[in-house]
Amino acid sequence: MAFQENCLAETPDDPVWEPAFEARDLNASVRLGGRMVEISGHVCGPAGAPVVVAMGGISAHRFAADHDGAKGWWRDQAGPGRAVDTDRVRLLTFDYPGEAVSPFPSTHDQARAVLALLDELAADRARVIGASYGGMVALALAGLAPARIESALVISAADRSPAMAKAWRSIQRETVALGLRLGDGAAGLDLARRLAMTTYRTPDEFESRFGREGAECVESYLAARGSAYADTVSPERFLALSQSLDAHRVEVCGLVCPVTYVAVREDRLAPPEQIRAAARATPRGAYHEFSSLYGHDAFLKEAAAISFCIETFLTTETA
Repeated sequence: MAFQENCLAETPDDPVWEPAFEARDLNASVRLGGRMVEISGHVCGPAGAPVVVAMGGISAHRFAADHDGAKGWWRDQAGPGRAVDTDRVRLLTFDYPGEAVSPFPSTHDQARAVLALLDELAADRARVIGASYGGMVALALAGLAPARIESALVISAADRSPAMAKAWRSIQRETVALGLRLGDGAAGLDLARRLAMTTYRTPDEFESRFGREGAECVESYLAARGSAYADTVSPERFLALSQSLDAHRVEVCGLVCPVTYVAVREDRLAPPEQIRAAARATPRGAYHEFSSLYGHDAFLKEAAAISFCIETFLTTETA
């Protein structure tokens, strides 16, 4: 399916026709983990335009673009005139189901949630963009519904989680579990997020920001990030999605659609060598990498580089 302008032929005597713009929430029910789970999504863009699904890390939500005065989690990439241009495509995003799925949602469960929302939208086909956890879900989706996924862009994610990433996350989960046992799960989550920040970024980035400062500067930064996270995410949700990250596995050798993988050389959570291997194992896989001081967080911080990847992906025709 080629991406085309959704407009009618114009003659000098005819008025210009433009499709109605829609921005609305979507809701769907899907059976996950043996029970029905309610899924909340959001779509924005011209009615009838091609659909692009965008998914981010476990902190992402259904508003990737700015919405009702609030900043979207991927506002550098999604919105009118952005790489995911909501003047030209319909952007579909959603809230990951978390602790509602027992014992935790798999990336394939998240893919089923996407399919339920596509059904609700009456969209037969879509292109998928995923970064971090969202990249894992994109691979699961491509494997689960090959007839419905036109192509996938996978940023800082591969077919499985590396052992060191699992090790870091296991410590984070134990910290949260200890907080819950002591009656203060939020405090445990605060500390877990502080540790996570040291894995998202690079040693060089921390050195450039805090190397000449006293220890209180880096401590203050981590405390702010931990507190902000604990204010918006429940310990139970974090535990469920963290386990989902570690359990992720997709046999990419069976994928049908084209998959473009993007790696960051300094990323320690999704190492380039692992992503490169996944691309080689994918029948229609392509691989690109770039360098960033921000490591795993490059998909949020490197606006120009990520925009280029997305724009190239969305303008590439698929057979």
